[in-house]
Amino acid sequence: MRDGSSRAALGRKVIAPVLAIGVLAVGAHLWLNTNLFADDEVCGGLVTTDSAAAAFPSSGRVSDRDGPDSRPDDRLAFTCTVESSSFLPGSETEHMRISGTRERGDFPFTDDGRWPNPATTSFFTGGATGAVGEDHGWVLLPGACTTKDGPAIVEGYAPEGSDPVQLARLLTDVANKAAEQAGCLDKGPLGAPTALTASPEPRPVDDAAVCGLQGLTFPGPEVRTGAKESVQESLRPTWACEVAGYATYAVTQEPRIVEGILSSPGFKEQPRVAGRQVSGFDPRHVVADCAGVPTYFSLEFGRSYQDAVGAPGTPRRQDLFDDFVEAAGKRLGCSAPTS
Repeated sequence: MRDGSSRAALGRKVIAPVLAIGVLAVGAHLWLNTNLFADDEVCGGLVTTDSAAAAFPSSGRVSDRDGPDSRPDDRLAFTCTVESSSFLPGSETEHMRISGTRERGDFPFTDDGRWPNPATTSFFTGGATGAVGEDHGWVLLPGACTTKDGPAIVEGYAPEGSDPVQLARLLTDVANKAAEQAGCLDKGPLGAPTALTASPEPRPVDDAAVCGLQGLTFPGPEVRTGAKESVQESLRPTWACEVAGYATYAVTQEPRIVEGILSSPGFKEQPRVAGRQVSGFDPRHVVADCAGVPTYFSLEFGRSYQDAVGAPGTPRRQDLFDDFVEAAGKRLGCSAPTS
């Protein structure tokens, strides 16, 4: 009996430390690799850990480093880096930069190298208004948040491989919280999209209907080979087409985007385009009245067009833009301009 009792006591002495080590290991895993026992929000309350964790491509513990960096003169101007870290073998710390800024209203369609190409971007509207493309997205804040400096947006850069729908939901959530903190969430929270349109696949250019628009000519020289275009399917409310290397066309009737354009600094009357009276920021970023609907048109040129300027058959910039406004206007049901 003594031998049996001794063996049982010895077993208990061995098992107890093993169990203790197991409990510590599980606790360390939960603490270091998950959001259990973590704060519900980071970035000064703007980002929920659950929404951030859903947007990251891999699991980890969400934190915000030093918290948000904000501007005292504008409650909607901030930057915060969210990270997801894990001590599991082979894992790497991932980062997501989220910021609030004010932009010129047509920022998604300007070629400053910062924004994803609108032809391959998934735009969404109906609740929140925004877009996601190339692991980079943005959401417009409510119109009540607009000031003399222009509309406010929330912008996010996510790691490669992030779920675009989850990124859109995260940015919508941040936009709601930022607007609420600033006191300009006037009509209730913005609704996040549940799905996004797929990015179009490049296809050969049809010279008879560039970008699928009858009457639109090729934005380059007569001699060319293998030209491709990426065209979004629907012309409403936001549409874009990229003729690779040559030009990117865009048009939108989305009310919130157009509202932001009309309220931006520098928006003024411009020379007529395709016979239509227009206002805008320059001769190729304008808003026209299209059957009673304010409609924004833009045209950006690529390196291949710049290199072809002066070559036989290369159309002038303004001629191309006039043709675009005319062709897209017909597709939108716009009446002919009056003199």
